[in-house]
Amino acid sequence: MVAMHFFLPDWLKRASGRFLRGCLGGMAGSMVWGVVLPALAMDATEILQSVDRKLHATSFESFNRITFEMPNGRQRNVTLYSAHAPGRRSLAVVVAPDELRGRAVLKMGDEVWMHMPGELETRKTSQMLSVIGGVFNNADYLLGDFSEEYQPALAGEDDEMWKLSLKPRHASTPYARLEMKVDKKSLLPLEVIQYDAAGFALKTIQYRDPQSVSGDHLAPMLMETSSGLNQGYRSSWRIGRMDGREFPPSAFTREFLPRAGQLMK
Repeated sequence: MVAMHFFLPDWLKRASGRFLRGCLGGMAGSMVWGVVLPALAMDATEILQSVDRKLHATSFESFNRITFEMPNGRQRNVTLYSAHAPGRRSLAVVVAPDELRGRAVLKMGDEVWMHMPGELETRKTSQMLSVIGGVFNNADYLLGDFSEEYQPALAGEDDEMWKLSLKPRHASTPYARLEMKVDKKSLLPLEVIQYDAAGFALKTIQYRDPQSVSGDHLAPMLMETSSGLNQGYRSSWRIGRMDGREFPPSAFTREFLPRAGQLMK
């Protein structure tokens, strides 16, 4: 077949060359689009659900070290154990410092309950309040999947990232809107800005230091936060350990909350 090419007229040689180049170009284009199209075809909901699974398993526990930095240079460190299960069930228990140890907060759907050491009964609280103070509130400590709490819409994109606008699915959610930037290659969040109903940026969270999780993907282990309300106050949230884990239904109940520290291994 190749030898016969030398006996063809010049015009036919040129035509066959153009045809071959066109076929090769089409094949290469198909290969490129085969890689790119799945990312381009993702809608906002699929993007947000992918972000959730990159951040953590559907049911997980983690140990976290939170550092609050004041304008005068002073720092305050808190170690927090947190657990989450599907169905908007989350809890957090303070491990250190000693003066806060044992404080616990629980979310069951729209309800939030808090336990203080020495008290016989749990008390009802809200996501906007904070079990330990600082720039984070209970909604931050108890957040599981973004897609359980927010309805996403694509607000923009470029070659490297998507910008999502997240509206609350539930009336109890304290933020009126979130803006999230997502890296297209890794499907990891880069930044989240939390807004109130007036459009004021309450907090900006930067996601940093991606590390291997469960040996199969990367997840950010550090979140650095600046406060729009309290200029000069900053905080960092370092995930020390995170593991997928299944919990019994009784773990996320008011009755168990005073003993939630027993979940720690």
